This record gives sequence, structure tokens and C-alpha cells, in this order.
Amino acid sequence: MDKFSRCRHNSLRNHEVTKLLLINSDYEPAMILKKGLEKYGFEVYCCANVLTAIQDIEKTRRVNYEMILCDIQKCDTEYLLFAKQVREFSHTVKIFLLSPCEFEDVVIRNAIMAGVNEIIKKPISEEKLNIILQDYIDGIKNPLDSALKL
Repeated sequence: MDKFSRCRHNSLRNHEVTKLLLINSDYEPAMILKKGLEKYGFEVYCCANVLTAIQDIEKTRRVNYEMILCDIQKCDTEYLLFAKQVREFSHTVKIFLLSPCEFEDVVIRNAIMAGVNEIIKKPISEEKLNIILQDYIDGIKNPLDSALKL
């Protein structure tokens, strides 16, 4: 059975509350994505940019989310610093980058080395994004855990 067909039956609703930080500087798309994720049972918190998220983590000295979804542009590099900062406090939080751009292998490698779990190419439907996030919740995919065992 194709895993994308499962979403039509709404069987992919997140059964446990998963706290997710959404970092996106574009308000309207962020609110649309937030509503879509909440529909699947995620508890979504929003932050306008990576630097604000870094300040929040430095202030509390911990990461209060199970997942972080960060919308980036090709020229952004703050996400590398952010991922490293998150990894100082948590090796279990899942970090996802959303981008409309294609990345070179070296950029992908640097992101993974910094602690990013996955780079997701936009545009992506709410259903497909939920499937990707749900796979991590269910433990189906977890490249970070695999990398830590090497």
C-alpha cells in the first residue's frame, strides 16, 4: 500500500500532542501551515526568525519542543548556528528545514553535520508534510540516531 494513500483516510492524525516550533518570517504562509499542522494534532508555536529562536533557547537553556520546522532561503546560514545550538541542549528534538531551493551536496552535508534531520523541498502539501513528521514520531526515519551510532 502506498503510504500517501493513508492520508485520505485521516488516519495519520498525531495521537500524542507533539510540540512543534515553526520558524517562518512570512506571516501568512506561517499561519496557513500552523493551522494545517494543528489539524493533525500538533501543538504549534511560531517564531519569526532563527535569531529570536536562538535567544529563546539561550534564555531558557533548554529546548521545549519535540520538533522544529524552519523555513529558510538559499542564502540563509543562521540555521546552521541554530541547529548546533539546539543540539547543545537536545539530541532528540527533530529539526527540519523547509526550502523552495535546491541545495548542493556540501550544503546538505553541513546541515546534517549541524544536526538537521531532514531538508524538505517546498512546495509540499499539509498531508505529505504530516506523513514526513509522523514517520519521525513513529521512529520510522531518524537519520540523527543512525549518525550518532557511527
